[in-house]
Amino acid sequence: MNVRLLPWAAMALLVLVLSIRSALTATDVAVPTGVAEQETAVGGPEIRLGPVDVRELHDDGSWNRIDAEGAVYSYATRTVSSVGVTVFLGEGAPFAGTTVRAPRAVWDLDGKTIGLPEGGGVERKDGWTAELSAATLDLAGSVLRSPGPGRIEGPGVSVQGKNLAWEWAEGKITMESTTSRISPVKGPGRKG
Repeated sequence: MNVRLLPWAAMALLVLVLSIRSALTATDVAVPTGVAEQETAVGGPEIRLGPVDVRELHDDGSWNRIDAEGAVYSYATRTVSSVGVTVFLGEGAPFAGTTVRAPRAVWDLDGKTIGLPEGGGVERKDGWTAELSAATLDLAGSVLRSPGPGRIEGPGVSVQGKNLAWEWAEGKITMESTTSRISPVKGPGRKG
């Protein structure tokens, strides 16, 4: 086990012991206040959280981060289901600056994926945006997939289509059944 993960593992064990002890001795479940539309786990023990900030740290010093208004961690499925979600991809990496916003998300900690069942929006710091139907972020493969309709807009271009696959580490985007609009744009080094 990586030494820097030891404090997190100890904290997780403490939370697990306290929640099991609480579940065995109490008949009521405490629900955080101020959280609208609380998620529920599929079954089994769960931890209900108010505002949450979850980070996935990588050996190269980069990380992915998910912020949410409210979340539920399910022990049985090892997932974090959340509402009012913002995902920051690759912070600290060369492709940092990508933000995904969605009304709901399910982070599968074992499969290293984040499902966006209601779709969402993507913003890049260089001016690119996207609107997506239901999508999946494959964190291990650095790919965002949306089989339904979607739209991508960037400086001087707008593309609509379906079956989007965006490999953000490589900067590659593919889409089927596209319609596009290209607008003249003044770019750096271009005159007139």
